[in-house]
Amino acid sequence: MSAEKPNIVLIYIDDLGYGDLGCYDCQDIPTPNIDRLADQGVRFTASYITNPPCCPSRCALMMGQYGQRFGKYGMSRGLPIPEDRPTLAKFLSGHGYVTGQIGKWDIGSKVQGPLQVGFDEVAQKPPKKKGSKYFCTNQEGKTQWLTDYDGDNIITFIERHKARPFFLYWSPEAVHSKNDEAPPSLTKRTTAKGKRSKLAGAIVSVDDQVGKLTKALSKHGLRKNTLVIFSSDNGANIGEEGSSAPYRGGKGSGTQQEGWVRVPTIFSMPGLVPQGKDYQKQIANFDFYSTITSVAGLPIPKHCDGVNLIPYLTGKNKGEPHEYLFWLNNEPGDAERRHLIAVRWKKWRLYKKYAADPWQLFDLEGDPKEEKDVASKNPKIVESLSTKHAAWARTLAPLGKIPKLAKPDDSIKTGHGWAFAKQ
Repeated sequence: MSAEKPNIVLIYIDDLGYGDLGCYDCQDIPTPNIDRLADQGVRFTASYITNPPCCPSRCALMMGQYGQRFGKYGMSRGLPIPEDRPTLAKFLSGHGYVTGQIGKWDIGSKVQGPLQVGFDEVAQKPPKKKGSKYFCTNQEGKTQWLTDYDGDNIITFIERHKARPFFLYWSPEAVHSKNDEAPPSLTKRTTAKGKRSKLAGAIVSVDDQVGKLTKALSKHGLRKNTLVIFSSDNGANIGEEGSSAPYRGGKGSGTQQEGWVRVPTIFSMPGLVPQGKDYQKQIANFDFYSTITSVAGLPIPKHCDGVNLIPYLTGKNKGEPHEYLFWLNNEPGDAERRHLIAVRWKKWRLYKKYAADPWQLFDLEGDPKEEKDVASKNPKIVESLSTKHAAWARTLAPLGKIPKLAKPDDSIKTGHGWAFAKQ
């Protein structure tokens, strides 16, 4: 058993849709290990990404706040994350945690690699098989599916640090496009058809690694002392035939719709988090930072927009974690499809694509696919929510500037094993 402080494992999948897990009513992709995690914890049904897609989503996650607080209004890849407030990793590292990262980074500028912003250890990227994205060469010189290789690194990290509190952030490249390399050993375990079968195979592999994780935690007596958070960086990739069901839209097509920003999320920690429960009030990924620090017995840093979700999950706090959530993706030069201005409140979703567009209003309870714009029938709601959005927008930072000159972070080289922060 580790020290008094609990362990934290944060799993952040790339482009995993709301409707692509068994515990979210998916019928053609078996995910028994993730489903078990939900059975042993809380399944969120209104979990949001307020800064999609991948890069801004991860920045908001690691900073614990709306990315617009530091000028990130869209992809803006390469925009530095602020240095006047700690990342989640840096905050935990400063309070006795060993911090490790495995997989995709895509946060901050080129010189802000994981070892530079608070992680003590980072798994090196294995050599890729020539011409391949998802097959690599492992330490034994054998070809291995990259997600499976990540899972092996999860086990070694836990085994090396089982005697002290740790924070492990696993952000696999899965299930980001393209998944056409998914082998029959994975795809045949699903009933998905056509192109979707490849995505399904990649998701099955993610599920396998969750199984490795929970088995390793149980083996070392750490399961009850570890908070596991499982989520996604944005909604389903429609081009890979991902599902946002029962909502519409997703990455690549329909980025103004609910399916791009509502994601599957699970919290599990036996003894602390209730088991087998659904939580239906709206939360955001920046709540993870605040919750993790609170579970660790630490004060929530003042810069955080999030709240500690545990009192809400246990029923101690009956209120709303966030009565309103806001979106403002309008980076100049960003892909036009990704522009989004929106507010969520109760059952209502108010949005438009560009500032000059008229507002559209949808009742997500009665119309989850957002097919009936009811703005004209509810002018007072439109006025109220648009006023709230304008007030929130006035609190934000100006659009950030991406540095023109930046030396790349070369501390994570291709190879095997782990890279370590300089002491």
